[in-house]
Order: sequence, then structure tokens, then C-alpha cells
Amino acid sequence: MLSAKDLEDNEGSNGSPQIPCDSPISEVRGLNNLQLCRYYSRGSVLFVEGQRPRGVYVLCEGRAKVSIASAEGKTLVLRIAQQGDLLGINATLTGQPYGTTVETLERCRIDFISREDLLKLLDRDKRACLGVAQALSRKLSSVVEHNRLLFLSQSAAEKLARLLVRWCDEHGKRTAQGIRINSGLTHEEMAQMICASRETVTRLLGEFKRQHIVSLVGSAIFVRNRKALESVARC
Repeated sequence: MLSAKDLEDNEGSNGSPQIPCDSPISEVRGLNNLQLCRYYSRGSVLFVEGQRPRGVYVLCEGRAKVSIASAEGKTLVLRIAQQGDLLGINATLTGQPYGTTVETLERCRIDFISREDLLKLLDRDKRACLGVAQALSRKLSSVVEHNRLLFLSQSAAEKLARLLVRWCDEHGKRTAQGIRINSGLTHEEMAQMICASRETVTRLLGEFKRQHIVSLVGSAIFVRNRKALESVARC
């Protein structure tokens, strides 16, 4: 498993050269001279929970897993970061250790902005301040939705159904077979998102398949009957 520092000290994964990154993310426009762009391969760890903050990672392309862990090693996946997310922004602003661990789920294109450079920018640019505030607001909304999933659902089936419905809205693609979801997560990682066991997730997906709610093709999940899924989710 590669670390972010390993990749920053080299040209990039798979020999990718350092290239300028014209980020489409409005929060960091005007930062071209401060960005350090890299391509990260799947399984790269950007930072680890408890690590001293070096700066913020801007997810330009790809997806990443954001998780926390207990002292006993139990892991909870909080969310799947999408294009546009500012990873590590809380710790970068406060100077406190990173509160989560972030690992790429696929090949990602990421800008890195050091804490010093970001604070300088925020001190002189009101638009950058507004952009970061909006990013933090979206992040808070995501946390609220995940808490709703975890604590207001009455069963593991309802939690999993709610998660699949949310993924349909966030990054589902309509196909002839249904709404295609490529989460990039294993059954174990899906279980870590809903505080269940891997066996429970595998069993529930099997039940949803038998009820013709979903179909499973490789790592992809096709939601064939969204209304039925929403009924299980009590949406």
C-alpha cells in the first residue's frame, strides 16, 4: 500500500510526470502556483488518522474512502469522497491531527496544497474563504446523512437499502439493466459503512437479488427496482 508522501517524493504512480493541474474545483481556483498535482494509484493512503496535518488534498478525479478506526482495530467507513472534495480540510485549518484515514478507491488525480499556502490564500482572498466554507457545509451535510442512515434505521436491511438509494442519487448511471452503481467497495467495506458484518451484507444483497430488486455483475450493483428498494429503506 502506497502512502501519499511516497508519491509526492517521486514523479507519481506508474511513472506519471508532474503536470500542472487546472482544477475544476471552484474552491481552489487561483491556486495554480501553489498546487502539487499527482496521479495516485488505487490503494494509495493520502493520510492517516492521528497524523500531523501537512495540508489539504483536492480530489480532482476519482474516488476515495474516508474512514476512522478504534484502538481495537474496528473500522467505520464514513463516506466515499467524490470529485471536488477537499480532503483533510478540517485538520489543515485547525492544526489538529487528521481525524480520518483516506485511501484511494481507484486511480485519482489530486492537487495538494500545503497548510501554509492555504492559510495565506484564505487571509487575502474572500472568494477562497467562501469556497472553503461551502465545502465544509457540504461535508457537514454528508455527515448528517450518514448519521441518519446509521442511527435512524431500524434494521441492517434498511441501512443497506438507504445506502444503495443514496449511491443511486450520488453516482448511479441509468442503463438498460437498471441504475448501475460502482461503489469500488468490497462487501466488508460496505459492512463497515453500516456497522454490520460482511456476512450480513452478502446475505442481504442475495435477498435483494432474489426479490429482483438488484442484480450483481462483477463488482457492479444494478438497481432494477428502485421503488422496492426505497420501500425497504423507508424513504
